[in-house]
Amino acid sequence: MNTLIPRTIIKRVLHQIVFFSLIINHGDHIALANQLNLQNKNSSENKLSFKTKKILKDFVQYQKIKNDKLQWIDNIKVNKKEIISLKNLEEILKENNPELQILKSRIQQSKYLLKSRLSEWYPKLNLTSAGLPKYLSGNTYNELGTDTSSSQSKASINAKLQWDLINPLRIKEIENARNNLENEKIIYSIKYRDLNLKAHDAFFKLQKSRQDILIAEQSLKTSEILLKEANIRLESGIGTKLEVLEAKTQLSNDKQFLAEKHGIQKIDERKLAQLLYLKPNTSPQIEEIPAIIGVWKASIEESVISSYLYREEIEQLLLKVSINNNKAKIALARNKPKVSIYNSFESSIAKGEIISQSPRSSNTIKSHNNTIGLQFEWPIFDGGYAKANYNASKEKAKEIEAEILVKRAEIRKEIEEIFYNLEIAKNKIKNTYNSIQSTRESLRLSYLRLKEGIATQREVVNNQKDVTQAEVNYIKAITDYNTNLIYLKNKTGINSLKNCPRPENSTKSLKTNNLSSHQSQDSLLLISSCMKFL
Repeated sequence: MNTLIPRTIIKRVLHQIVFFSLIINHGDHIALANQLNLQNKNSSENKLSFKTKKILKDFVQYQKIKNDKLQWIDNIKVNKKEIISLKNLEEILKENNPELQILKSRIQQSKYLLKSRLSEWYPKLNLTSAGLPKYLSGNTYNELGTDTSSSQSKASINAKLQWDLINPLRIKEIENARNNLENEKIIYSIKYRDLNLKAHDAFFKLQKSRQDILIAEQSLKTSEILLKEANIRLESGIGTKLEVLEAKTQLSNDKQFLAEKHGIQKIDERKLAQLLYLKPNTSPQIEEIPAIIGVWKASIEESVISSYLYREEIEQLLLKVSINNNKAKIALARNKPKVSIYNSFESSIAKGEIISQSPRSSNTIKSHNNTIGLQFEWPIFDGGYAKANYNASKEKAKEIEAEILVKRAEIRKEIEEIFYNLEIAKNKIKNTYNSIQSTRESLRLSYLRLKEGIATQREVVNNQKDVTQAEVNYIKAITDYNTNLIYLKNKTGINSLKNCPRPENSTKSLKTNNLSSHQSQDSLLLISSCMKFL
């Protein structure tokens, strides 16, 4: 017995080692664990063999959970691209956004509720039964009379057809259900418009980020060329160490600028993907370059008036006024008389007798009754409950009428601000376009002066910064202009947008390898046919 104890302990320790080995390096020890388990099956120590099985079973479960997690991680790893354009942006938003799907479901619910209220116009048929069948058995003992007994089985059914001829609540409840349906449709329209604006805003920002990267990459190439030429001049003895250091500094700044733009692009991609609810492993891609999408032709007065008539918020408030006025009428209608016509038919069959000295179980009794009549109901007094609800609903309607005035003032302020921001962006486009032309020419001349030895590296570097900043400002101005244009279109509901054709190279990226080509290319300016209308 003493010799068995050390062996048992050794085997337990060995199993623990295998267990921890499986956790640390499970792939290399599965065979060893299986071999140990096989040996335990042939041994007399069944408890240890069961324990080994438990260890292996837990390990298999651990592996399954781990594989599921790895598969889940693979599903969220971005490895697919989806091209997004202005044409398919709204379609993707409608198909994918779950918030819109929720609101669509609510609209469907309101339709069903309206149908349930419309059913009040139709007669109602009810079938009831107090015995289908029922059994009665009993005895009655009379001290001064004859004792009786009951023994009977009975089946009965009652059918009642009722139709409300006068029901003051019916019309008001149907109208209320119809108003609720219209309200749900308006909520959907408002939500869709807001999501559509956010999606366009995110689209234009991602488009800008992509173009900023092209600008940063071109600026980086220019800095690399300038650094290379500064080193050549230094080796030739016509340059200075300071010029090389300045070129290196500008190159480092351009690298940092490019890194920041790449980071902003990733953030903008995830924002657009979230709004469009793309698949977790999909990233949106935009091939169109920023360009003016149109010109707004309506005046500010026409835009404000159109927004008053179009905006769902005003219509929603007017609908709420109607709903509360209808609620007030419903409150009063509860105290008005209700008249119904009904037809009640009752049929029963019984076998046996009740309250008889000697009940005959073979006796069959049948009965049929049909009743037609008018039913009248009038709750005359309710302690002032209906009147109080009526007054509360009327006060709520007055409150909403005041909110309409506030909302109209907000809408006018909003449209005017968008209109003014559109004008600001329009002027920025003109100014930044001219700025790009002048800064590019300045950079070209300073580069030529540097070659002739009458300009410094610092002058070229400063002019290069000005070109990059002017190009970035130009892209930002176009983005702001397009964003405000879309806002005006969606918030006024008028088609006062004159579209402009896209440039022929609107999906091409600018790629140049030398400084002179950087100065001569106009593709980056994204000049569209709408420039002459601004």
